[in-house]
Amino acid sequence: MKIGNLKFDERVNDIIGKIATREMRFPYLVMRRIEDRQSDSTPVYEIFETNRAGDEIQIGAVWERPKRSGDGVVLTGMIDDPSFREPLPIALFGDETNGFDVQWRRERDRDTQGGGFGNRASSGQRQGGFGGRSGGGFSGGSTAGADGGYTGNGRGLDDEVPF
Repeated sequence: MKIGNLKFDERVNDIIGKIATREMRFPYLVMRRIEDRQSDSTPVYEIFETNRAGDEIQIGAVWERPKRSGDGVVLTGMIDDPSFREPLPIALFGDETNGFDVQWRRERDRDTQGGGFGNRASSGQRQGGFGGRSGGGFSGGSTAGADGGYTGNGRGLDDEVPF
């Protein structure tokens, strides 16, 4: 499901764009390539937004992941902030020259997908992760109980929700 787009803007010499869902709206995001990556596990891009005080804060990161077919890479990441109930998993399709479509999707159950995804081992556990978190993974369904309270659906609030 397309939730936004990002494109290089020559006026500001940055990749800028927006993401909007029913509950979230980011009208001006900046995505910057990390030039001095220390390893392959380092994100390729960082995503920033300006907060109410005018400070630019990092709210996301994007990594290159090998495609299942083994031919090329896909860009996947997270938009996250302590004020969110859970991170927003994203994937970017396109390139810096023509721009990126930002996509979101709810991950399906492991058995129906046949194999690992997003650097997860066959056990469903993610290796590494956004913000240093590990374990978990969103397998669909709601984490809200009938009263609207958090039930976790078998996961804690600090567990990663990988794309």
